[in-house]
This record gives sequence, C-alpha cells and structure tokens, in this order.
Amino acid sequence: MGNRLSKIVTKTGDDGSTGLASGQRVSKADDIIEAIGSIDELNSSIGMVRSVCVNPELDGELTQLQHNLFNCGGDLCLEGSVLISQQQINDMEQAIEKTNQKLAPLKNFILPGGSEITSRLHMARSFCRRAERVLVKASQQHEFNPLLKVFINRLSDWLFVVARYTDETDEELWV
Repeated sequence: MGNRLSKIVTKTGDDGSTGLASGQRVSKADDIIEAIGSIDELNSSIGMVRSVCVNPELDGELTQLQHNLFNCGGDLCLEGSVLISQQQINDMEQAIEKTNQKLAPLKNFILPGGSEITSRLHMARSFCRRAERVLVKASQQHEFNPLLKVFINRLSDWLFVVARYTDETDEELWV
C-alpha cells in the first residue's frame, strides 16, 4: 500500500467541501459526509472500549469490528463499493446468539451503566444507533452498499448483548 496520507494539510476543504474516493467534491454538510462522520465516531468509541478491555478474545472482536467500520466508510465514499458482505452480518448474528445464550432473560429495560467497559459499550451502542439513523437519511439521496444499514443495525444489537455480558455489576432495571 502506498502513502495514502502523505500530505495531511491540503487546504482543499477550506471552502466547506471534501472529496469522496471517486474524486467528486461534496459539501461537508452533505448527508453522505454526515454518515461517514457518524461511522468514524462509532469507530472511535470502539477504540475507547478497547482501551479498557482486558479480555483478549473480546479485544480481537473489537479490533475486527474497527476494520469493518473502516470498510463501512469505504462503502460510503465510493459508489459501487461492497466491502461489507452478508457473511459479516451472519457472523455477527451468530456471535449475538452465542453470547445471548449465556445471559439471563431480560425482563425489563436496563439503565446504561455498570462497569467502565460496560458503560463504554453502551455509549458505543448509542453512537451506533445514531449512525444507523444517519445512514437511513443518507440512503434517501445517495446509493451505497445496502448491507451497511443491516450491518449497523445488527451491530447495535451486538453491542447491547456484549455490554450485558461484560457487566461486572448487577444490571439496574428501569422502573
């Protein structure tokens, strides 16, 4: 791979525009840029989870997730790109099922919180839900890999289940 980011300060965005992978320039206020930014925020929040993760298996899953989120950004910035596939969604669904089987049935909504890693996972989940809303909005004006919406929807479920699994405290139910 070449030096993609050899020049960081380009000044090309000073007018409020930015470039997509196709070379097309769009407003930084465009819905597709909002979607890319939401995915970036989600990815950064996963980095915050990893910074306190002491479970090597979970850290590996989170690392792979970060790579997949970069692929989501790739699918958004280049029309026709398909880096997120049904297999990644299937893998996540299997992971959700496997982890959920280890948990007590949920009888009510739980308050986001608990241990530090659990709280960070809940924050990531809320960023994920926002990213999903932004993707839905962007899809009304832009064409991109339709599996992104499914992937991000499933990811919010995965983050919820993993947050429940990592909680080192008793879950606090909403009353």
